[in-house]
Amino acid sequence: MRTAALRITQEELAEISGFNVSVVRKWEGRRETFTLAGKYAAGMDTILLRLDETQRARFEAALSGDDSPAYKGIAVDTFESPSDIATRVQRVTEMDADEGVLDIFSLAVTDVVDRYEVEGPRRLAPGVIGSRKQVEVLLQQRRNPRQLGQLYEVAGRLSGILGYMAVNRGRFGHARMYCREAFAIGELLGDKELQAWVRGTESFCAYYQGDYAAAVRLAYEGIDLAEGGPQAIRLYSNGLARALGKAGDATGVASAIDAAMSISRTIGAESTLTPALEFRPYGEARMMANAATAFLSAGDYRRAIDYGQQVQDRVDASDSVWSHSLVRLDMAAAMLGEGTRDVEQAAQLGIEALSASSDRPIRSVWQRANDLAVLLRAIPTAASEGYLTELEKWSPSAREFAAPEL
Repeated sequence: MRTAALRITQEELAEISGFNVSVVRKWEGRRETFTLAGKYAAGMDTILLRLDETQRARFEAALSGDDSPAYKGIAVDTFESPSDIATRVQRVTEMDADEGVLDIFSLAVTDVVDRYEVEGPRRLAPGVIGSRKQVEVLLQQRRNPRQLGQLYEVAGRLSGILGYMAVNRGRFGHARMYCREAFAIGELLGDKELQAWVRGTESFCAYYQGDYAAAVRLAYEGIDLAEGGPQAIRLYSNGLARALGKAGDATGVASAIDAAMSISRTIGAESTLTPALEFRPYGEARMMANAATAFLSAGDYRRAIDYGQQVQDRVDASDSVWSHSLVRLDMAAAMLGEGTRDVEQAAQLGIEALSASSDRPIRSVWQRANDLAVLLRAIPTAASEGYLTELEKWSPSAREFAAPEL
């Protein structure tokens, strides 16, 4: 409690608890588990109840013995959660605070999208769940049609975000349930753009479950809903092209990437690496990273390397540690393909990929890192052994973050 959650001295703990500092020293000096009673138990209960969200996360991690670097490489967010702020705004005046509350929840969606690739689903999901529950309470209380529409729009995006996060944690059952909820809200609102985004996330989920036929079908359903609009970029490149690549359809991959590029040019999409968890149009760099993955799966190693090299500088300039890893893993695998074999360079890129997201990997990094291991095991060299050794050290901590169902 003192060192992990509060990060204070023994004297400071004694001051806020009302205990004598000698009592605190005595407890810690025993270095064993024992039961508190009376005023001491009540005092510690009070401190526990007053922990904010960040302090409680650190406390629970320490209590469970989780000394992984998940929180160590990230600056601690000392600000309150959106749910806490919204609650306080709502209390100012019940009748007049609704607009402020709605604004806060809308900003919360944008905030999570912006922070996601720096902090990851494990850190951010509890806050999103809290916001989603609070929005649900407001939906039961409000009767103003305009405000209900705004609340449902926020609710749909929060549920969609949770579905995406669940895929990245390897929690595919939860991902499908959250997506079903988000899609139903989109249908209620007549929001085809949200529905198209959800179908893209469902295709993403099916892809990482190895059900490529379902991934293709869901991507096509999303493309129909997108009606040639901005969401179609993600659906063609992240959904359809990658799934067709796994099916070995190189011609289909090329057509899907061409379609994504055509829409990107038409709407003037950004050239930068936009967040993967994004409701706005995919940027050119994000689309090209997906193209590298798709061509790799289809066995077109030259084009996979070409797209990877084109996008690598933009990826390295971003704060997306996962993209740093994924592009390197794709290029490494492509370098082991027929006619392109460079085992030493592939192994080096693989080691760089593991290092880039060592403190917060996601399911896609886990899966591709192990796919690369399969390829390198078939080519026994000192470089291959170097990568396999690093993977063995990386895997135990990564499993909890990215592959809980394995």
